[in-house]
Amino acid sequence: MVTAGTPPRWRERIPLALRGFLFTLVPIWLIGIVGLWILPLPLGSHHWAPPIAGWVGLFARWDSAWYYRIADIGYWRTAAYAFSPLYPLLMRGLHALTGVPLVLSGELLGWAADLAALALLVRLWREEAGEEVARRALWLLLAYPAGFFLLAMYPESLYLLLSVVTYLLLRRERYVWAAVAMALAALSRANGILLILPYLAFAWEGSGRKLDRLFWRRAALALIGVAGLGLYLAYSWATSGDPLQFLAQQATWHRHFTGGAFALAYALIHIFYGQGLPLTITDFLAPLAFLGVIAFDRGRLTLGDKLYVFFGVLSILVDPSIPNGFVLMSATRLVMPYFPVYRVVAERLTERQWRITMGVMAFLQVWFWFTYTHWWFSG
Repeated sequence: MVTAGTPPRWRERIPLALRGFLFTLVPIWLIGIVGLWILPLPLGSHHWAPPIAGWVGLFARWDSAWYYRIADIGYWRTAAYAFSPLYPLLMRGLHALTGVPLVLSGELLGWAADLAALALLVRLWREEAGEEVARRALWLLLAYPAGFFLLAMYPESLYLLLSVVTYLLLRRERYVWAAVAMALAALSRANGILLILPYLAFAWEGSGRKLDRLFWRRAALALIGVAGLGLYLAYSWATSGDPLQFLAQQATWHRHFTGGAFALAYALIHIFYGQGLPLTITDFLAPLAFLGVIAFDRGRLTLGDKLYVFFGVLSILVDPSIPNGFVLMSATRLVMPYFPVYRVVAERLTERQWRITMGVMAFLQVWFWFTYTHWWFSG
């Protein structure tokens, strides 16, 4: 606390979101550079290497190749339709406007979206639960094992930003703009369409929990949000002949509709037999943890929060990947943006529990940093 005449400490001069952003960006970058120096990417590796200096393109790996190619030449093959269009479209736009190399434009876009998302999350959480909970919740998000994907050349930070913007606009009863933000979220990640659930819940609460004319007028505006995904479906239909090509192409990654219980059962069997470890363990525990938070919530989550998290996690579990033991491949990353969970956990933990949780999360985060920034993420 700063008293009159006392200069503020350096921490209080730097906004919380910026501190969190730099705290993750700098260590990950340094670890990745050291990894590339000790174990450089071998010539002829089957992994994609971005067409830019290794230390600059450190955050562009694996699925980043798909976004790069889409931004560069468009949807050149049917498998590419599994990747939503907004992020590569913005990459292309930034590249065209500034002349910045396409890979760097993708990284810069992700970093800017990450910083903006963190700043807006702090604002949202302060409004919902106060300063201390906002601080804890932010660090829980940043310490989450797959949290560094907010910095990667992936659409995770863009999707998180648009979903938080949707929530903030709904809290202010700006339903038209909230629907626009929802449309953009669905264009950045297809299951962004699930933001319609908190949208309708907010509209219902705002009309006094009555299905009256006010509710239906606001609910009708949700069609603007649906139109976002509809545009992509129409484009997919016109160019590939299948409006649901993004679902059909999930088979490229061995994803098959099974139902959530079966996906978890498959993952548990593979863990028992030691297949796909240790990633299968984190991909198994992460969805369960998010579902557990909403199942045992004590009135801290709104109806919209619960619907959004539940169906968001369910959408990941019903279509798991089943190659070589990686049953719930990427589940740790895919559940990460469901931000209401972090606030609830931050509220419920005692100081000692919070410190223990942060210690465990920090350990997992460091392990993921090393794993993904070089061995897995760099190839």
